[in-house]
Amino acid sequence: MPLINLALLQRLVTELDLLDDGPQTAARREDLYYTLCVSTGLRQPEQALSRARRLLADRAQPSTPMVIA
Repeated sequence: MPLINLALLQRLVTELDLLDDGPQTAARREDLYYTLCVSTGLRQPEQALSRARRLLADRAQPSTPMVIA
């Protein structure tokens, strides 16, 4: 598994979410998906985006504090 840069994933996912469906953005979307695939170690853009979203969601979850009795 590649070393995951969560800040980079956040930027990629955010930019993908903000892109419209116009023909002018197709090349940029392809570049973003490529970088997302490389960053997550997956070959399918949809899977890479899904993994990135899961990793970002996991980071957003507050960790359960450890209680030592």
